[in-house]
Amino acid sequence: MIQLVYTVCSISQIPFALALGKDLQKYEPNTQFVIGLADRLPSNWPVETFPIISADELGLPFLSEMAERYTVDEFTRSLKPYFASYLEKRYQASKIIFLESQTQLFQSLTKTWQILEEYDIVLSPNITQQRNPKNPINEPTFLNAGLYNAGFWAYKPSIQAESFLSYWKARTKEKGYFDFCHGFGAEQLWLNFIPIFQEKVYIQSEIGIHYHPYNWVENPLSIDENGHYVVAQSFPLHILQWQHLTLDSSKKYFNNQLGVPTSTLKVLKQLHSQYIKSLIPYQKYGQHTPSMGKMMIQNNKNFLSAAIEKGCLKMIKWIEEFEIQ
Repeated sequence: MIQLVYTVCSISQIPFALALGKDLQKYEPNTQFVIGLADRLPSNWPVETFPIISADELGLPFLSEMAERYTVDEFTRSLKPYFASYLEKRYQASKIIFLESQTQLFQSLTKTWQILEEYDIVLSPNITQQRNPKNPINEPTFLNAGLYNAGFWAYKPSIQAESFLSYWKARTKEKGYFDFCHGFGAEQLWLNFIPIFQEKVYIQSEIGIHYHPYNWVENPLSIDENGHYVVAQSFPLHILQWQHLTLDSSKKYFNNQLGVPTSTLKVLKQLHSQYIKSLIPYQKYGQHTPSMGKMMIQNNKNFLSAAIEKGCLKMIKWIEEFEIQ
């Protein structure tokens, strides 16, 4: 019975995926890891330890249409459920966990594997506590961004999981773009419906299991007397997910982390510096430019700010072009 962990990334993000694979070798040595590439693999690509499956291998007749419709980021995100179905069958996997490529592990994934003994689908919430209404990123924000985080989820093959993936694939095929003003949050927003539409869904909200930019503001991150990273003073850090990183260790990355405690930012900055250094051996793999998906200009805004701005600009354009008959 194969337990499989996979990620999906653009060709420029492969260094992050390879680093994740190394973490899995340490904490999950008996788990199969696969990199789903939202692109075509160059013919001269060097042999690596981990299998890389290109988007062409999915056999999707509409793949080119999706690549023309979406940005590189949207295209990558929209392929997550397609890679899940493909890899499940190819590896005959009994349990599957998805992790975003820009993810670090500090513990094994044992708790999630155990949950899948009883449940068919596991989701991770973006928010677990009430937010200060004065905080720019509060509850209404997540009604646009999504209640569950698409950077970490899991399932085991079942009727419920098949229905979940079928629903998700149908939505990301044509509606997997960012446009918050019109109610679209790429692949993530569709997860809101899964606990309603499917049975045997577990929301893995335990502190420290999945620590990501959306919930950094909720629980402080610190280092205990033994040198271990802990969340909320006592809960071991299991998964740390970054977002929109580049191989350039820019200090501006933390400029828009609104509401995150100063002590937490200090620890995160240390981890960020260490993480970027750990990617140095893989930088040679990140020199390729994506050939599928539309290129977008990078900026230093955080994910939510950039997505909201993009959606609002579309709305402004629509208003300016609107003509009253």
